[in-house]
Amino acid sequence: MEAEIPSYLQINPFTLSTTAAQGTNSHNITDAWIYVDNDLVGVFELPARFPILKEGIHKIDIYPGIKENGIAERRARYVFYNVHTENINLEKSKTTIINPQTTYSSATTFYWMEDFESASLPFTYSSLSDTVVYKSTDSFEGYYSGKVSLIPGMTLFECYTPEFSDIPTNKPIFLELNFKTNQPVLVGLFADNDQIGIFYLNTTEYWKKIYLDFSEPLRTRPNASKYKIFFGFQPKLDYPEFMFDNLKIVYL
Repeated sequence: MEAEIPSYLQINPFTLSTTAAQGTNSHNITDAWIYVDNDLVGVFELPARFPILKEGIHKIDIYPGIKENGIAERRARYVFYNVHTENINLEKSKTTIINPQTTYSSATTFYWMEDFESASLPFTYSSLSDTVVYKSTDSFEGYYSGKVSLIPGMTLFECYTPEFSDIPTNKPIFLELNFKTNQPVLVGLFADNDQIGIFYLNTTEYWKKIYLDFSEPLRTRPNASKYKIFFGFQPKLDYPEFMFDNLKIVYL
């Protein structure tokens, strides 16, 4: 019995388009969740080329996938990005190339954003923090990013976003940001006076986009009157530097 000859799909990396009100179009879409005629074919790291035992016209849905919290074991469809759909004529032994594009879902609320381009910065600080966030021209994009530097003798950095009193606690809610750091940075949540460390931003010498899932920490603390996100670290080297840009809190 002869083996069936497959068609092939080649999925190139996603392009994200944004409006000015939605901020940066930088993304870290690592995966494609592929459906053919509404059936899941698989989850593929991009770019990807794979066989498919179909021919003729078929509907191809490509959902953007991310690593939640930067963790490879937490690969998931990113619900804030739209699906890319095409009707493709598959031909046996031939490769069809798709260049997927996405935008933010119209249901996405951009609750709070900070791109460090305005004159003032919105952060407050722990009374024990030895330094503050300042604007640096060593930016990811635009003119400025936020930067934190410590020198020997300094023992703590901790900053807070503004307080949020009406942030939803029963919806998917993420903090997106670009960062690079030579020092692990703790990111977490204040629910009233209850401080919860949740994520670590691991060291990277290159700018990296990450998606931090605050849904569960907020869902389990629904009765607080106010919330704020914090960034902090105690230095593990003499001259730690942490840079961040394009902060977005988004929810559905």
